[in-house]
Amino acid sequence: MKTHKSLLVRMFLLVLASALTAAQAQTFTPLHQFNGEPNDGAFPQGSVIRDSAGNLYGTTTNTGSVFKIDSNGKESVLFFLNGGNGGIFPTGSLTRDVAGNLYGVAEGGSGGAGIVYKLSPQGNETILFAFQGGLKNTTPKLPTGGVLLGENGNIFGAAQFGNKLNCNIGCGSIFRLDATGGIHFLHKFTGAADGSNPIGPLVGDAAGNFYGVAQSGGDHSCPEFFLGAGDGCGVVFKINSRRVLTVLHTFTGGTDGAVPQGGLLLDASGNLFGTTLKGGNSGNGTIYEVAKDGTYTVLHRFTQVDGQNPNGGLVEDPSANVYGTTQLGGDQNLGTVFELSSNGSLKLLHSFQGLEDGAVPFAGLFRDQAGHLYGTTVKNFLVQLVQGGNVFEITP
Repeated sequence: MKTHKSLLVRMFLLVLASALTAAQAQTFTPLHQFNGEPNDGAFPQGSVIRDSAGNLYGTTTNTGSVFKIDSNGKESVLFFLNGGNGGIFPTGSLTRDVAGNLYGVAEGGSGGAGIVYKLSPQGNETILFAFQGGLKNTTPKLPTGGVLLGENGNIFGAAQFGNKLNCNIGCGSIFRLDATGGIHFLHKFTGAADGSNPIGPLVGDAAGNFYGVAQSGGDHSCPEFFLGAGDGCGVVFKINSRRVLTVLHTFTGGTDGAVPQGGLLLDASGNLFGTTLKGGNSGNGTIYEVAKDGTYTVLHRFTQVDGQNPNGGLVEDPSANVYGTTQLGGDQNLGTVFELSSNGSLKLLHSFQGLEDGAVPFAGLFRDQAGHLYGTTVKNFLVQLVQGGNVFEITP
């Protein structure tokens, strides 16, 4: 009996030690606090990307900065999109090519309706396309979310407005920029069953198909959200290599979700994963899957305690667990970072407190090969009620 008790004590201590190790293994680290000063920036609304040397790159909306945080944690501004150089309000995430050039979109520009730009490793900007404003023309407007780099210098993206007049200021389009700066359209949305107001970035497969979301439109009337250019709750779509659009799912605004967010995750088996800002339980948003065979499944409905209003795409690890952020909910209703395991259970990795850790993440995450997660927040409360947000890292 004495041996049996000793064994039980040893087992208990091993389990306790294992639990403490797991709890201590995960570390949240703020890497940079934005101060809103002219030499820095504020309010990053896109996610960050990381190169092989460990440098992070991203954008801030206020002052329009493209920034870099090196592997030692030092932040520097590579370029300011301040209007005078043709761009203003970069809100999406960046994309990087093998030569180290950065590509992004801004909501304002010389034409009044946004730009697609390229930034060289030396900090030289090239405007690849300037979108033209005006309510009565049918040109594309407001590129959103970021771009996808293709072969032969092609760049693919989504313009949220323009092209059709039956959606107030236009239903939006999916475009391709060729290497000479010419624009071509893969699809112009009508605001009907095909949706309206697409948001990037797109994701592509090896067969030349593209996948994305439109935040409004569709053939179901949306009971809880109205974007202003359609009365639907949004769609998930596929555009094949022949430029034919197929709707993979139309959101109803109920338990299936509403207002899908840009940046779909495409896994190796051809399944799509994404989030909706609204719908689910009490309008808190969802995580969903569109299987390769077209089956739509809600994987999680947020409850506000575990998060509210997921915003941005998802990332995946080799074990098929997915990670993302919610802009609200959690302990202080200031947003969360979550992990959804392959068995469907959701775990909070961080609940934002509004201090050095920041508050209200507006974008998804970047995951490196070591399993480190990187993200941004648009607010923190270090000095004043709303300071400039931050960049953070979660170490597994």
